[in-house]
Amino acid sequence: MSLEIDTVFRSRAHSRGLLLSALRVFVAEFNSYFRRRATHKALSHLNHDELRDIGLVRTTTGYRELHHDRLGAEFWN
Repeated sequence: MSLEIDTVFRSRAHSRGLLLSALRVFVAEFNSYFRRRATHKALSHLNHDELRDIGLVRTTTGYRELHHDRLGAEFWN
């Protein structure tokens, strides 16, 4: 096989590899988005006490973990 044909085949194979890699990343991000969306929807149905039971607190920007060292004594008594 000539060098020119070999180079063309390698170039096409490389392009296909890049396309498949980009497609895999897109699908992974798409799936991640829907998992985050489902989690956020499920959490939005919980009240303050239920969120606290699983170690979360609702904030204006979403949810954050409750850290035991940040809790006041009223929570533990």
